[in-house]
Amino acid sequence: MNLFRPDLITRKYSLMHCSTEVLSGDYSSASHSFRKIREVSHPDHLPAGILAADNETGLKQLNHWLIWRGIPGYRVGLDMLVSRLHIKDQYELLEYEHALSVSDTYWLKPEDSKLTYHKRNFFNCDFDGNGFATASFRKNIHYEPKDSARYTPNNTLCGYQRKAWIKKDGQLYLLKGGASWNQQECINEWLASEIAERLGMKHVPYSVKEFEHQLVSVCPCMTDQHTDLITAEMILSGIPNVPENAFKIEYYINALKEHGIENADDQFDEMLMMDCIMMNTDRHDQNFGVLADAETGRWKSLAPIFDNGTSLGCLTAERELDEIEKHRVCRLFNAKHLYADELGDGLCVNPYRFHLENLNGIDEEFQNVLVRYRDITGISNERIEKLVKLLQRRIERVKCI
Repeated sequence: MNLFRPDLITRKYSLMHCSTEVLSGDYSSASHSFRKIREVSHPDHLPAGILAADNETGLKQLNHWLIWRGIPGYRVGLDMLVSRLHIKDQYELLEYEHALSVSDTYWLKPEDSKLTYHKRNFFNCDFDGNGFATASFRKNIHYEPKDSARYTPNNTLCGYQRKAWIKKDGQLYLLKGGASWNQQECINEWLASEIAERLGMKHVPYSVKEFEHQLVSVCPCMTDQHTDLITAEMILSGIPNVPENAFKIEYYINALKEHGIENADDQFDEMLMMDCIMMNTDRHDQNFGVLADAETGRWKSLAPIFDNGTSLGCLTAERELDEIEKHRVCRLFNAKHLYADELGDGLCVNPYRFHLENLNGIDEEFQNVLVRYRDITGISNERIEKLVKLLQRRIERVKCI
């Protein structure tokens, strides 16, 4: 009987927050988890939602946070990516670059390592983003990336769609694909960005490009080496005694106010109004949050609006687009079946402050972009016509709220 268990072979690692050692413990590269916490040096620097890492519950929370830091098992094209990178599975990538991310400043440091965050973080260091991106997006053609493609911030990039960070002229940009059958999400990202710009909303700007004969949305990174993104999921998991089935918007807004976020209602209203117009079906708790100071942990502001692609019936058949507004398709927090109008008329505290007349003519721009990329997406003329009419109806509807 073979009793050998690779997951029991551990090495001392520290969880670091920028330059601060948060905790030290026994880490298994086989299971990609801490097996034991030896010491919590700075509990005030624990990732949001981890209440106490030095007990069994805290250890479980820490490892949940860590494994979800990596590429999920449901990523589009994952099998092809794993094969091209010559790895056993996507979780193997976590240790390749010390679980470094560009969404926050946490990382794993092996015992006795001379590494420092400021010398190794991807805001300062170059990496082979194009190698990883090509390995992710190239279809049905043999591609053998360099070994350097395994050493990127893409190792800690969650989400369903193909995506990759690249660096150009010192600036980080995220490439993100869309559904293979119409790629509408990429154009939706641009549209939401244009709506936000016209309405004066704080947002991540998106453009549309072609990469590997596919559409991708392209946006700059919203964080830097001094700033963490804390998702709503992390915030909510740190609030005690939240009833499991309770709609979580009140708890979230209260947490924002308790942490000194000024005009929390107004800032949150911007996202609600955006999702009302766009009929966003994917506003789950990882698609919004706050930006925090990496050194002090102080919450600075709500994160700019991002990730708006799964909107305007992008996964809906053409024949159903005319009736889509009659159905509960929108999502927010743990509510997965909301009418789009409920987001603007009911949940939005002050929907009247938005100058919706600034959206005049945006339907024509939307149509032009859909037509421009028609040869790549294969979107039919009928679908383009229906999408433009849907956008027109959404704008007219919010003007009546």
